[in-house]
Order: sequence, then C-alpha cells, then structure tokens
Amino acid sequence: SWQARFFLQNVKVEKGDLPMVVDVEELNHMTPDKMRLQLKEFLTFIEKKTGIKPIIYSGSSFYQDYLLGFFDGYPLWVANYDQPEMRSIGSKRWLIWQHSDKATITGIGHVVDFDAFSGDSVTFQQLLIK
Repeated sequence: SWQARFFLQNVKVEKGDLPMVVDVEELNHMTPDKMRLQLKEFLTFIEKKTGIKPIIYSGSSFYQDYLLGFFDGYPLWVANYDQPEMRSIGSKRWLIWQHSDKATITGIGHVVDFDAFSGDSVTFQQLLIK
C-alpha cells in the first residue's frame, strides 16, 4: 500500500511512544468492502514492517457502521462527543475515548482534544513501545 509506505517514510517510532494510529472516519467515495480491504492492507503492512500493532481511531458511529466485527483485534481509539459516558460498541471495548475537542490546558493558547484512557498507569505503560 503506497499510503503505508509513505506513512512509514514520515513517522519515526521511538521507545516510549504510543503505537501508531490510523484514522478512519470516512468512506472517501468507496464501498465499505473496499475501504476495509485497504485498511487491512495498511494495517498488515505496518505490522509486518514494524512489529507494532497500530491503534484504529474512528468516530463511534462510523466504527459501528463499517468496522465493528472486522478489526476487533486492534485497539480502538473512539471519538464520541455526544455522551457523558462511553460504553462498549457492541462487544468492542474502547482503549481511548476522545470525548471533546474543546478542552483547555494551562500553557496551551488554543483548545485541544480531551481523551480518557481505559486503564490504569500500569496498563498505559504496557501499551507504550519498548
């Protein structure tokens, strides 16, 4: 996949980083089957070249409509701003939940995304690249 090759040419993975994240939020004028095929090719290429299983980032509706049941072996970073609490999507448990894109942090002069991690500090450390 040219996208996966391009991605790896531009990303430097270092010890202590989170695994790479692939953002999948639109069909981009293709069928769901073709999108899933291209996503699988991308994920397989990245894993084969790096030995690292990427995280899939997607909106909860898109994930439920097009990805649920196809990529359940991959960690999920889900975006959903419409609920005060994020539950599982079907049988899929999220790893990271982006619940706002309008958070403010001291020292940063603009709004930022706000995410929650589903786990404790030990689980988070285990997720990081060794």
